[in-house]
Order: sequence, then C-alpha cells, then structure tokens
Amino acid sequence: MFRMMGLPTCEEVDKFTYDFLDGTLEVRLLKSVERHLRFCKNCQKFIVSYRRIKMNPAKFSVPTLDHELKEKMFEFLKKQSKV
Repeated sequence: MFRMMGLPTCEEVDKFTYDFLDGTLEVRLLKSVERHLRFCKNCQKFIVSYRRIKMNPAKFSVPTLDHELKEKMFEFLKKQSKV
C-alpha cells in the first residue's frame, strides 16, 4: 500500500529510524518518512518506543543476575543437556 502511495515501506522506515530521530535524514527522505508516519499507526508506536528507550536507556537496561543464581542456572542447563 505505501509503495503505491509513493511512500517508504514499514521496513524502510525501520532502517531510517535512528537517522530520523537524530535529525540526520536528507530533507526529501525526512518528508517521506513523516508522511508514512501519518498513515501508519504501527510505525508511530515503534518510533515513540524507540525514542523513549534512546532518551532514557538506563530505565530499559537488562537487570543483572547475582553469581549464585547464574551458577544454579548453568548447573540446571548442564543437567538438561545430558538427558
């Protein structure tokens, strides 16, 4: 549908997300992505989510596991792989 409208596809918008949010897209491409976003709710949600993560990465960081829990997990996985 988007291709028929002369707009980038969702996959193309995904490729341009980082540059779009950094403001480094050339003007013609920027306008195309903005037009795509007017029509595509999924890409709008993706951009909003990506922007939140980019602005506050610590909030979305992966928690660390303590050493004892890691050891127990490794032992469990070793036993499972021998079955």
